[in-house]
Amino acid sequence: MVVHRKNSEVEMYECESCHFKTKRKGSLINHRLVHRKNSEVEIQNVKAVLRSIFLVHRENFEVEMYECESCHFKTKRKGSLKKHRLVHRENSEVEMYECESCNFKTKHKASLINHSLVHRDSSKVMMFKCDTCKYKTKRKGNLKIHRLVHKANSEEKMYECESCLFKTKQRGNFIKHCLVHRKNSEVQMYECETCQFKTKRKDTLKTHLLVHRKNSEVKMYECESCLFKTKHKGSLINHRLGHNSHRENSEVEMYECETCRYKTKYKCNLKKHCLVHKAKSEIKI
Repeated sequence: MVVHRKNSEVEMYECESCHFKTKRKGSLINHRLVHRKNSEVEIQNVKAVLRSIFLVHRENFEVEMYECESCHFKTKRKGSLKKHRLVHRENSEVEMYECESCNFKTKHKASLINHSLVHRDSSKVMMFKCDTCKYKTKRKGNLKIHRLVHKANSEEKMYECESCLFKTKQRGNFIKHCLVHRKNSEVQMYECETCQFKTKRKDTLKTHLLVHRKNSEVKMYECESCLFKTKHKGSLINHRLGHNSHRENSEVEMYECETCRYKTKYKCNLKKHCLVHKAKSEIKI
């Protein structure tokens, strides 16, 4: 791999305007933007956004699809396929991006950048705030997902499952749900190296792996109001709601049922409640 080879052993791409040089052609292209006027860069960015939007609104059969040779994954974007292929490669075969503050490591540079926000103080980073409630987050994507809570189903595109009555405002949740209806042999399974646990979802495996690690080896999430601490951020969020029992519902994020007027502070409670609206044949036992 280029990453592990010395500069003298590979072709170096050099900037004509300064001393910058790199092993990657793509990095040089990105670097050249530094020397261009903002107006020129903005036009280039707008073109890229328009191309992306154009693909979203076209049917798969109207554009070239990029397909993975190892599974059923396919996409309209060549870059997405390139990122996806990393799933099928061992960590030892690719460059790993490691966090300097904890044991987190990933195959994706963007994931490391996103993860690094965990270690930064909220007062030192830009916070994205909800206009409707007091919710705020370090991640723009999280705010976008959160805002769906305040929209009526009729105002937002709903993703509906063709195999059951499940529907959601979030595309990510829809993709995860679809795995329920697929056989293990049809999808990539994520397996624990320590026990026999396996799952269709990578995030579920990541959560499971914490079971095998000591508290001293992982980041612990601690409650500021009592001695409670946990390996799971979600558990801390749920725990904090116990201290907020005296607060009005308007001050905390509420999870609302899309079928009736039920609402709760706990996401897991909403998940259990939704079973009420399903026929027995639709519920996986």
